[in-house]
Amino acid sequence: MQMKIEKQKVNVKIKTESSIVKGTVYTLANGRLSDYITSQKDKFIPVTDAEVIYIDGSGKIVDNEKARREVVFINVEKIEMIEYL
Repeated sequence: MQMKIEKQKVNVKIKTESSIVKGTVYTLANGRLSDYITSQKDKFIPVTDAEVIYIDGSGKIVDNEKARREVVFINVEKIEMIEYL
Protein backbone atom coordinates (compact mmCIF):
# COMPACT_ATOMS: atom_id res chain seq x y z
CA MET A 1 0.00 0.00 0.00
CA GLN A 2 1.40 3.35 -1.06
CA MET A 3 0.70 6.49 0.97
CA LYS A 4 0.41 9.74 -0.90
CA ILE A 5 0.67 13.14 0.73
CA GLU A 6 -1.39 15.74 -1.11
CA LYS A 7 0.46 18.90 -1.95
CA GLN A 8 -0.45 22.15 -3.62
CA LYS A 9 1.56 24.14 -6.12
CA VAL A 10 2.35 27.70 -4.99
CA ASN A 11 3.98 30.26 -7.30
CA VAL A 12 6.24 32.57 -5.33
CA LYS A 13 8.88 35.28 -5.53
CA ILE A 14 11.61 34.95 -2.88
CA LYS A 15 14.19 37.64 -2.10
CA THR A 16 17.45 36.73 -0.39
CA GLU A 17 20.53 38.86 0.24
CA SER A 18 22.02 37.85 -3.12
CA SER A 19 19.12 36.95 -5.41
CA ILE A 20 15.47 37.17 -6.35
CA VAL A 21 13.95 33.81 -7.27
CA LYS A 22 10.60 33.31 -8.98
CA GLY A 23 9.33 29.75 -9.12
CA THR A 24 7.14 27.06 -7.62
CA VAL A 25 7.09 25.71 -4.06
CA TYR A 26 4.99 22.69 -3.06
CA THR A 27 3.24 22.89 0.32
CA LEU A 28 0.81 20.56 2.03
CA ALA A 29 -2.68 20.80 0.53
CA ASN A 30 -4.62 23.63 2.18
CA GLY A 31 -1.52 24.51 4.21
CA ARG A 32 -0.15 27.99 4.69
CA LEU A 33 3.08 28.99 3.01
CA SER A 34 4.33 30.60 6.22
CA ASP A 35 3.79 27.33 8.13
CA TYR A 36 5.75 25.43 5.50
CA ILE A 37 8.67 27.88 5.64
CA THR A 38 8.86 27.97 9.45
CA SER A 39 8.69 24.17 9.66
CA GLN A 40 11.89 24.02 7.56
CA LYS A 41 14.09 25.72 10.19
CA ASP A 42 17.82 25.20 9.54
CA LYS A 43 16.98 23.61 6.19
CA PHE A 44 16.69 24.38 2.52
CA ILE A 45 13.49 24.57 0.49
CA PRO A 46 13.33 23.47 -3.14
CA VAL A 47 12.00 25.94 -5.71
CA THR A 48 11.22 24.37 -9.09
CA ASP A 49 10.96 26.02 -12.52
CA ALA A 50 13.08 28.81 -11.06
CA GLU A 51 14.07 32.10 -12.62
CA VAL A 52 17.03 33.60 -10.73
CA ILE A 53 18.10 37.23 -10.80
CA TYR A 54 21.36 38.03 -9.00
CA ILE A 55 21.56 41.23 -6.93
CA ASP A 56 24.28 43.00 -4.96
CA GLY A 57 24.20 44.02 -1.31
CA SER A 58 22.24 47.19 -2.07
CA GLY A 59 19.56 45.28 -3.98
CA LYS A 60 20.66 46.39 -7.43
CA ILE A 61 20.56 43.83 -10.23
CA VAL A 62 24.08 42.56 -10.98
CA ASP A 63 23.30 41.02 -14.36
CA ASN A 64 20.21 41.61 -16.50
CA GLU A 65 20.32 37.97 -17.63
CA LYS A 66 17.82 35.77 -15.83
CA ALA A 67 19.16 32.31 -15.06
CA ARG A 68 16.59 29.54 -15.62
CA ARG A 69 16.97 26.48 -13.39
CA GLU A 70 14.94 23.30 -13.06
CA VAL A 71 15.38 23.48 -9.29
CA VAL A 72 17.21 25.66 -6.77
CA PHE A 73 17.48 25.13 -3.03
CA ILE A 74 17.12 28.19 -0.80
CA ASN A 75 18.35 28.39 2.76
CA VAL A 76 15.33 29.51 4.81
CA GLU A 77 17.65 31.49 7.11
CA LYS A 78 18.55 33.74 4.14
CA ILE A 79 14.98 34.58 3.06
CA GLU A 80 14.28 38.31 3.45
CA MET A 81 10.89 38.38 1.74
CA ILE A 82 8.49 35.95 0.10
CA GLU A 83 5.32 36.76 -1.82
CA TYR A 84 2.67 34.93 -3.76
CA LEU A 85 2.56 35.38 -7.53
